[in-house]
Amino acid sequence: MSTSVRHVPTRFRGFAIVLTGTFALALAACHHAPPPPSNATPEKAVETNLRLTAMGDFDGLMKNRLPPADYARWRAEWDKSHAQPISASPAQQQQFAQIMRMLTEPGAEAKLAKRLQPELAKLRGGKSGSLPIASGILRAAGQEMIASSPQLGNAQKALATQGLDALIAWAKATDFSDVKKARKAIDLVCATARQLHVQTLDQWHALDYVQTMRNYGIIWNGLEEVLNLYGLDLARSLTDAHVTSTGNDGVHATVKLDMKLAGRSLSGTWPMVKQADHWYDAALLQAWQKAHPAPASTTAAPATAATASASSAAAPARSSATPSGKPAPAAPSVHPAPESSRAPHD
Repeated sequence: MSTSVRHVPTRFRGFAIVLTGTFALALAACHHAPPPPSNATPEKAVETNLRLTAMGDFDGLMKNRLPPADYARWRAEWDKSHAQPISASPAQQQQFAQIMRMLTEPGAEAKLAKRLQPELAKLRGGKSGSLPIASGILRAAGQEMIASSPQLGNAQKALATQGLDALIAWAKATDFSDVKKARKAIDLVCATARQLHVQTLDQWHALDYVQTMRNYGIIWNGLEEVLNLYGLDLARSLTDAHVTSTGNDGVHATVKLDMKLAGRSLSGTWPMVKQADHWYDAALLQAWQKAHPAPASTTAAPATAATASASSAAAPARSSATPSGKPAPAAPSVHPAPESSRAPHD
């Protein structure tokens, strides 16, 4: 974040900071009942993942996406990484503290609204080039993340790319110059920043796992709330997605995911694999087990499951990529990755 803000022209910095804060911090106002824990079918497993994402329950999501032993290992790695000294530079720490102070100080809403007025006027006049630049950066960054993710098979990458294209098209077509909506967005940002109870990166780093996941949920639900303010109901897109099975041999399965995002219809396949009566994302499980091989005494079973899931994933991946013509926020891939145990404290 710090690099992008520093290189934005001075006249756009105020707008960029507020926009960045809006999409990073928003009021956690979605309260959903927990979804049923049933994953007896591949369809239920995918539906549960989508609903947990919409809820911002990232710990529950990780429990649902990894077998119990792998989840325990993921937690242990998170704790070990979190125990390391904070990795942010002094400049990054200072910038974070400045932004949090700006968002949480008394009268922050009025100050930010006043600061944003000139930028809104430029947007109404079509004179600001910051949004086209931002959308270009977002597209490039999103495509790189999708292409390089080891947790996404070809089928998921195709679906994620469809989602990225839909979001960018929505952002380009959306009028962000509305003063009333901008003020509501600022109110949401400031309220959420205060809910986090964090002013510095050191304080963030000091949060334990439960507190960190709670804050991730606040930020994610806040993002959903701000997007909804501008007409994009991300939570509904996730929870209303239609999941059907297109093949199931009892161990390997493929589900078809159809959903609407930002006014566009998205469709793709999702390879699944069954372990201990629970269905998991085959590509993610294969990537996790490849990076975390089981001890020698138990290597055979996980390796067999991973190899089988890989072959299962290959066929539907090829058929999915062809009709889309493309190479996947969850559904856009918004789940915390198992390898990302450093994320909460980087």
